[in-house]
Amino acid sequence: MHRTAARLALGLALALALALTGCRSHKAKVADLQKQYDQLGQQYRKDCFAELTAIGSKLSPKCVKEKQKLSDAWNHLQAERAKK
Repeated sequence: MHRTAARLALGLALALALALTGCRSHKAKVADLQKQYDQLGQQYRKDCFAELTAIGSKLSPKCVKEKQKLSDAWNHLQAERAKK
């Protein structure tokens, strides 16, 4: 009986440790994705602000690509947050 209780306690402790590690990994991944999104947004605003504020102008190919990368990063971040 004592061995069974010890094994059960060990199993529960192991399951708890794995669950906590998984939560930290998810939080770390979300934090990394948020950082990447913030960096891409900052670069996009830096490179394309003049184009964004000019009335009637079209975005340059460079800014179109940066906007797409920013959008993709946002979608990836939101998908990871939804996994919680």
